[in-house]
Amino acid sequence: MPGKSFFSVFNDVIGPVMRGPSSSHTAGSHHIAATCRMLLGEKPVRAVFAFDRGGSYVQTYRTQNADRAFASGLLGWTLTDDRFDRALEIARDEGIRIEFKAHRLAGADHPNMVRIGLSAASGRHLEFLAKSTGGGSFAIVEIEGKAVWIDGKSTFCRNLRLSAGGIARLKASPVYFPQAAEPLFRSAADLAALAGRRKISAGPAGRLNESRVLGLSVDGVVGEMLRRFQIMKQSIQAGLDPLEIRLKLLRPAAGKILAAEKGKALAIGGVPVRAAARAMAVMQASNSGAVVCAAPTGGSSGVLAGVVATLEQDLKIRREGIVRALFAAGAVGLVFARRATFAAEIAGCQVEIGAAGAMAAAAVIEAVGGTAVQACNAAAISLQNTMGSVCDLVAGRCEIPCFTRNAAAAASAFLCADLILGGYENPVSLDDSIDASLASGRMLPPELRVTSRGGLAVTPSARALDRKMRTPEIDGFRIKR
Repeated sequence: MPGKSFFSVFNDVIGPVMRGPSSSHTAGSHHIAATCRMLLGEKPVRAVFAFDRGGSYVQTYRTQNADRAFASGLLGWTLTDDRFDRALEIARDEGIRIEFKAHRLAGADHPNMVRIGLSAASGRHLEFLAKSTGGGSFAIVEIEGKAVWIDGKSTFCRNLRLSAGGIARLKASPVYFPQAAEPLFRSAADLAALAGRRKISAGPAGRLNESRVLGLSVDGVVGEMLRRFQIMKQSIQAGLDPLEIRLKLLRPAAGKILAAEKGKALAIGGVPVRAAARAMAVMQASNSGAVVCAAPTGGSSGVLAGVVATLEQDLKIRREGIVRALFAAGAVGLVFARRATFAAEIAGCQVEIGAAGAMAAAAVIEAVGGTAVQACNAAAISLQNTMGSVCDLVAGRCEIPCFTRNAAAAASAFLCADLILGGYENPVSLDDSIDASLASGRMLPPELRVTSRGGLAVTPSARALDRKMRTPEIDGFRIKR
């Protein structure tokens, strides 16, 4: 059964609000488990998660907290629950036996595929096939071998014949905002045309579209965007607090960089460096399990946060300008979500940090009074500069090279905006650039798409770090092969 998802800024681009480090492995996994629990209709007492041997989950389910995310979803918690780090142990204490396995999954058409078996004390048992599709989005595609499509954006309610016999009525509520209307634009060309007709810029166009698609008032979407911006700023502060940082591979550097810049100890310094350091602070918070706002993913959550916080703090952009900047970024992200993917498992880092950099460049254009066409062109050249970027997580964690890539993308957003504002004429449209980014990303081998089997991840230096950080696995929660 084909998917019929719609896209919105809050559902898919600037969000979800989550615990780090990975929207695919943390947020998506949580939503899968929470929705499966709703469909079971009872508290599970046993859960078996089977990953495909050739996929991404099998390499990163522990290092990117998918194991805790699955457990928290089964427990019925919110995605930001303070008990997240102890989810596995609490699930065990509450009588939920969780197992993780790895084998070849029939029907696996995505690197983040998982087959789930849930059993309740009553004897009810359901088998699910699901996938985490990037940026916190997900789809349950089979229940008891029968094709379905459940993506958390609408209520699911259906009578289903069980393989063990009998018919059960299965129901699950949405975990995201539901759709109220069709969008006002579906491409960057549409976005620019809409802005031209209405004589507005990209930010108001994005805000208008979000209000229409979700059926919320303009004040409602503005309030929600400001709430998410506040979370971004809080994550920067958390990432600058030595007491809040718990990294596995790196020592915190964001605070040192900001201090060195303030003391004029750097070669250049200035706004781009401050944005870069703030982006790195968010990544320090995310990889310490803090609450962050994916934008568009957990692994790229520092870029837009660092840029927009810098627009506010250093360029003194007022609240209305910040809202417009974020909706301009969201509008570009919506086009990206529709034409491509935010899953590095599918197309490498260019569709995560690369997409975030494009969104941030559009935000800068909007904040300083640029047009929708300029915003799209700044996003396009930013994306063109990340074409072919691999995802080669060292030790399966979103630290190396993610921290510096987030920082570089944040700094580059200001450069790309200035190139366009200064007169560079971009000949390759944003729509074409997004299509090319996806096509080139699909050409990457699996070793360079989140599996930590290529690139920096297999260098001697990286392997030494991997061995150093290894800790004994929690008994009962390691993969059974």
